[in-house]
Amino acid sequence: MTGQRAEKTVLVTGFGPFPGAPVNPTQLLMKRLPKRLGVHQHGVAYHFDVLPTTWEARSRVTDTLRREVRPDAIVHFGVDGTRKSINIENRAVNKAIQVRLDSSGQGPGYPELDPSGERSRTATLPARHLVTAARQSGAATNVSQNAGTYLCNATLWDSIGSGIPSIFVHVPPLPRTKQDPRPSLAMVENAAVSLLRELARSLR
Repeated sequence: MTGQRAEKTVLVTGFGPFPGAPVNPTQLLMKRLPKRLGVHQHGVAYHFDVLPTTWEARSRVTDTLRREVRPDAIVHFGVDGTRKSINIENRAVNKAIQVRLDSSGQGPGYPELDPSGERSRTATLPARHLVTAARQSGAATNVSQNAGTYLCNATLWDSIGSGIPSIFVHVPPLPRTKQDPRPSLAMVENAAVSLLRELARSLR
């Protein structure tokens, strides 16, 4: 059929730096994952991108990216300074409480993402199944019901609302010392590869 795509497409995103996170490991992941996974793999095409850490980019960049790529699934990666393990977020809430300014110095503007919307949205990719895949790398990984109220939560909220199967993966900041129990970038990368390969298999 003319215009029909033979491949499934997975949109994979990270974020740039923001106040409190001058080095965002998910931005580094977006440079490393294409080298591990390639762009095409067994009938699945990956599209990697780094999202600006601004409230304005929700519509100007992220929504545009979803419409242009037309993915069959979306996996967002973001960093959370309070986490010590990888957390796969299974829920987004209709809140935008200002915990910090974005990278342009702006706040969310409103305390809710959608004043007329529901209280929460459940992620539309199987969190527990993806946790199992990520744990194969050896990295501690858990299902979380708390994506926060910052841009990570807002991005998951928007992607679920788009109707595209979506999920969000929070990773910890990079360890500062050898004694720091948080996973290294290499371990986070291995977990992401396992997760994305399993997702690709489920889409084929």
